Amino acid sequence: MSKEDLHRPRIGIDLLGCEIPGKKLLEDLTKFDFQGEHPPKFTLFATKEIFAQVSTPDDFTCHEVTETISMDEDPLTAVRRKKDSSLIVGIQQLKHYELDAFISAGNTGALLAAATLSLPTLPGIDRPALITLIPTKQDPIAVLDVGANVSAKAENLLQFAQMGIAYQKTRGIKHPSVGLLNIGEEKQKGTPELRKAYKILQALNKDAPIDTPVFIGNIEGRDVFHGNIDVLITDGFTGNVFLKTAEGIAAFILEQMQTLGPLESLPDIKSIIASLRHRLDYAEYPGALLCGVEGIVMKCHGESTPDAFINSIKGASRLVHNFFLEKLKKELSSDRADQ
Repeated sequence: MSKEDLHRPRIGIDLLGCEIPGKKLLEDLTKFDFQGEHPPKFTLFATKEIFAQVSTPDDFTCHEVTETISMDEDPLTAVRRKKDSSLIVGIQQLKHYELDAFISAGNTGALLAAATLSLPTLPGIDRPALITLIPTKQDPIAVLDVGANVSAKAENLLQFAQMGIAYQKTRGIKHPSVGLLNIGEEKQKGTPELRKAYKILQALNKDAPIDTPVFIGNIEGRDVFHGNIDVLITDGFTGNVFLKTAEGIAAFILEQMQTLGPLESLPDIKSIIASLRHRLDYAEYPGALLCGVEGIVMKCHGESTPDAFINSIKGASRLVHNFFLEKLKKELSSDRADQ
């Protein structure tokens, strides 16, 4: 192995189990030119039939599997029975350090089950969470959980906040702030679990200056997009509904703006739409990261476009280059020492 290869992120791609045909995903991957000093090295997981249909570059490793986990399968049953599926084989290679990151747009439940059963949980974390970035008027904010845990206790929400803070610090934000998604700003709002979470989340402010607290309190859904926080925490059910609703509204707005007619005569509107499309289109952002396990596991939408897959690959590569896992573990260890 050359010195250059040692610095190239080893990215595993699951080509099966999502709504886009594996052949189409493979074709798009082979066409895209990954610029940079150290482009990724790919290991692709698919059936023999798919690999036979597309000519792949010599530096692509094609790992043939014989099974596929479909979207409608029971996750735990599929994980137990389909050991030679693309999803399971990819997670196993990540576990044995043959990959630096693994990306899939397949069955979410199966991906989460395979990852949490196979990969060690990071110290201090009881439940891993899916974290993703969403656009705001200011900088993108990290939202978690967006689908890994249907429900969450107050203690889990505190751990989500710690992971979100650590994640944003690895992105260069020195002092991330946290908001708790709720139906009102008052501390007595919400379910008993949310009211309890409000109390214990105030521990994040123990060493923070009075005028710049880490935990700023409850935040309503309509206020999230002002961008006044860096991390938004909630349970996976609410977070998933919130995320998909936001994506749907963004898509609706963009579609309606396209009905304005020919844009060549409206250069200002044309540039505004281009800017909005870049900021609001979820394909512009990496997939959701499973945060809290010993490995970089990224989940893309089942109907992800090629652009969404490419941006997920770029996002995973950045996490590897920036030593995300090492920094995350350091931040979590520091949090535990402070408690």
